[in-house]
Formats: sequence, C-alpha cells, structure tokens
Amino acid sequence: MAKDPNTHETVTTPEPQQGQTQLRIDDSATTVNYSSTARIWGSAEEIIVDFSQGVRPSGQQNVAVLKIDNRTIMSPWAAKRLAIALGQTIQRYEQTYGPIEIDPRKRLTEEAQKAAASSTTTTT
Repeated sequence: MAKDPNTHETVTTPEPQQGQTQLRIDDSATTVNYSSTARIWGSAEEIIVDFSQGVRPSGQQNVAVLKIDNRTIMSPWAAKRLAIALGQTIQRYEQTYGPIEIDPRKRLTEEAQKAAASSTTTTT
C-alpha cells in the first residue's frame, strides 16, 4: 500500500549538534514487488539481496528455476541497519499477532489443526 506522498517524518541526524531534519517520503513512483524467497550474498564491499516469488517449474523434468524478480545492492552498513529494523519489526509483529512459524511443514500442521478445531461444532 502506497503512503501519502505528502507524508512528513522527523528524522534526527547522526550528529546531534545539527538538530533535526524534516524528511518528505515520496513513494508515488515506487514499483511494488511481492517476494516469498530471498537469496542473500555479497563481498567485503556490498551485500546483495535477490528477491523472487519462489521456485517455478522449468518445463523440464527435475529442473526448477528461481527467477530473480528484483535485486537490491547495499553497503554492509546499510544492510546491518536493515537487519536491525527487520528484527524490530518482526518482534513487534509477533508481540501483536503471535509467533511466526517458518517451517512450512509445522505451519501446515498448525493450520490444519486450527481448521479442524473451527469446523467442529457442538450440539446440545
């Protein structure tokens, strides 16, 4: 969901003596991509994150394709700030909505158990 391009946020600069700067976020021309898979790699100078919608069939037997839909290249410093921000966001999410199960086998089992529990009716 795109934010209002006229949204203003106050950001404190790293140097306290410089005070605060108003930062206007304009995401009106931002391309939005969905990703269910990320591949992270890099070197001493950069961290590269490839985003994909997941493994897709290739049409050949026993061959699948991971088509990279978007690639983001950043400095190690920016990548670390992103990792911290993502960690904080996931922590807030889990505090609000509960733990996120990343093992799909366990997740499917839990979803099946919840579905079975909700479909059971009691008659008196």
